[in-house]
Amino acid sequence: MSQWKVVRRCYNCGAILQSEDPNAEGYVDEVVLEKTPVSMPVFCYKCGTESQYNFGPKRLYASEDYLNMIRDARASDALIIYLVNLFSFESSFIPEITELLRGLKIMVVANKRDLFPKKADDPHLQEYVAHRFRVAGIRMKAEDVTLVSSLSTTADISSIINAYSEKRQGHDIYIIGATGAGKTHFITACLRGYKNKSRYAVQTAPYPGTKLRVMQIPLDNSSKIYDTPGTPIDNSLLAILDNKNTGIAIPQESITKRSFSLGLGDSLLLGGVAMIQLVDGKRSSIAAYFARPVTLKPVMKNAEAALLKGIQKETLRPISEKVQSMDDFDIFDIAVDEEGSRDIGIEGFGWINFTGQKQTFRVYAPKGISIYTTRAKLL
Repeated sequence: MSQWKVVRRCYNCGAILQSEDPNAEGYVDEVVLEKTPVSMPVFCYKCGTESQYNFGPKRLYASEDYLNMIRDARASDALIIYLVNLFSFESSFIPEITELLRGLKIMVVANKRDLFPKKADDPHLQEYVAHRFRVAGIRMKAEDVTLVSSLSTTADISSIINAYSEKRQGHDIYIIGATGAGKTHFITACLRGYKNKSRYAVQTAPYPGTKLRVMQIPLDNSSKIYDTPGTPIDNSLLAILDNKNTGIAIPQESITKRSFSLGLGDSLLLGGVAMIQLVDGKRSSIAAYFARPVTLKPVMKNAEAALLKGIQKETLRPISEKVQSMDDFDIFDIAVDEEGSRDIGIEGFGWINFTGQKQTFRVYAPKGISIYTTRAKLL
């Protein structure tokens, strides 16, 4: 007997829905199709991000070539050195990569420690990073995390080299991380004291079976370090800023706390690209951690109008050509059930810290840009 199957279409544009190709018409996450009843409307990803509110931040994807490279690493039981930008990495995990990394030997290098106050507690930062990896589904201990600065010293790198030389057990090493994590500086620092003991040359060449160009550094005649391309940061605020405004958003020096107090209905403008508002709960003391040039402006009423005025007159910094009206924002309400010190952050931009006391914050962020809430990064 013939079997019938409903062909589902996007409720907005009418494209046939599919989950195979993120770049093709009608793409939607497979989980959305599986969990949404046939009787309910479904929007394709394009319509969801361009026309609808609160469909969630953009999901990161890796190319099939990149995934094949990580599959090779898994098959060869390689050591993974995972580089993260300590200032902003919370939403940079790609689920397909995370799945492939489970069970492998992983060392985490958390870069840009120099952007944090010198008195910041390093063991706490290490545990914070390890916790974020565990949340993403990768088993990690604080002692597996090494903190380094943007321009790593010889001592920093020597300790990492000694650790990976022992931990790799004769296997290859793959250095991975998101764009902007600092892999180039890291590999340059590693090469300062490098001595080639193999019969092969250091080279940048296509990774076998892919179109990816990868720096290959021989460790011996049978193993190499593969310095892989950076993974996407399309869900980072930096993805929608031009060069001038990127320079405003990225810290160039150690960040300092800026303090505010928000009463019910009060808002804090985060440049001309984001806003956070207290919509339920008691007055809250807020510590904001953003680059020094970023405009942080408390507003007690008509916050949306104040934000738009600041964007139009360019009195708020940074701004983005992709954020010109309130239609360009996603709006999320975050009800804080946890007690103690908590953070709410915007990927690639910065975060606020507060004490959880059953309050609700409304966060305005550009469409597709990831926001997150976590335990406090700084004590």
